[in-house]
Amino acid sequence: MKVRFSIFLIALTTICLAQEKEEKEYNSAVVRVNRFIEGTLATPYSDDKVPLVIFIMDAGAINREGNDRMSKNDAFKLLATQLAKQGVASYRYDKRLFKIDAFGIRENEISIDHFIEDAAAVVSYFQKNGNYTKIIIAGHGQGSLIGMIAAKNNVDGFISIAGNAQSIDQIVVQQLEKQAPGLDKSAAVAFSDLKEKGRAMNYDPALESIFGYQLQPFMKSWLKYTPSEEIKNLDIPILILQGDKDLQVEVSEAEKLKEAVPNAEYVLIENMNHILREIKGSRLENHKSYNEYWLEIMPEVTTTIASFAKK
Repeated sequence: MKVRFSIFLIALTTICLAQEKEEKEYNSAVVRVNRFIEGTLATPYSDDKVPLVIFIMDAGAINREGNDRMSKNDAFKLLATQLAKQGVASYRYDKRLFKIDAFGIRENEISIDHFIEDAAAVVSYFQKNGNYTKIIIAGHGQGSLIGMIAAKNNVDGFISIAGNAQSIDQIVVQQLEKQAPGLDKSAAVAFSDLKEKGRAMNYDPALESIFGYQLQPFMKSWLKYTPSEEIKNLDIPILILQGDKDLQVEVSEAEKLKEAVPNAEYVLIENMNHILREIKGSRLENHKSYNEYWLEIMPEVTTTIASFAKK
């Protein structure tokens, strides 16, 4: 009986040590930059200085993990964990839109410039309160545009993940032309009115989710920027990362960004969709993955970003 008990203790100790080792592969801490910005800092379990990647999320009310209120994919939570295990720290934060109710802010009071200010505030915070070999901004989707503008302020590198090259009006009109012929002409007129008159009045009711009264101020602020022009202002190493199964951003957009900055590193990952998952089947499989948080992100994403950050 004593022998069995000893064996049990040895086995239990072995399990605990294994769990402790796994837990100490990286550290995680909540960091509040200011009243609008709260996120998670993931760092390798090491005393060595490492690079820091700041993640900026896609369009909409997206939290630090990469999820909106209707879906859960945890793409950036998983990516941050994997990067930390490969010796790269990261900070990911909730979009300001995710918390506007708590701040008493109305949707029509938000502009894309607020997101740019938030990104710049995060960079400034870690420049003052961190000890990293370099600081890199990585923007996903809409976050790519926000990141490339914020990256002008003393960062060491920029990563575009599934970012568009054209302005938002060109993107929307082209998508409508393919998916809802006829609505593209109405959208083109509405965008023109926004630019010239500051307000869009006459548009098809089917476009309310784009040109609704509460949304127009934000859309107008977004129209000011063309990513393929903004990225030319960067004099730092650039990585353009794109998947060929992305339903939201076409490969041609990444190619246009590469054309704008020929010296950038360009990596096209086969079978990767917008949320960094491998898709080998139908569009239905692609759509379902947006709510399948247990799916692993593609390892090529982690290795590519880690390699870029460590150069």
